[in-house]
Amino acid sequence: MKAEDDMKVAQKELAKVEKALTVKEQFLDMMSKAPTPAQQRKALLAMFAERGINPIEELMSFTADEEVPVKERIAIWKELASYTQPKLKSVDVQQNITGEMKIMTVDYSAVTKTQLNDIVNAEVIDNDGDYDEFISDEDKNE
Repeated sequence: MKAEDDMKVAQKELAKVEKALTVKEQFLDMMSKAPTPAQQRKALLAMFAERGINPIEELMSFTADEEVPVKERIAIWKELASYTQPKLKSVDVQQNITGEMKIMTVDYSAVTKTQLNDIVNAEVIDNDGDYDEFISDEDKNE
């Protein structure tokens, strides 16, 4: 009797597993038959062609209509521009920048103008063109 009860329990569990497997197989079958985005796009374009509709022309007709609010016309133009103008993307630039900075404090009440010029001119360091990136191409060629 115990063996018969165990057999009935095992059959019930087997039926549950088979049902779950059947559901999974049906799901996978439906997924394999689902149209790809390219197929969906082709079907939509065929529908437009069948009805003689050009969505771009339709949108452009709204931009010429004075009864359409300006905000909506701007939104339409932005949408149309997205088909012809690429959107700019941010670029993450990472770089370690090193350098030196010298801070001078000057008591201007005790310094004459010529002394000040002498100090400033003595402190300016030019490493023979290390700062060429700040010079225009025209100035480099001179």
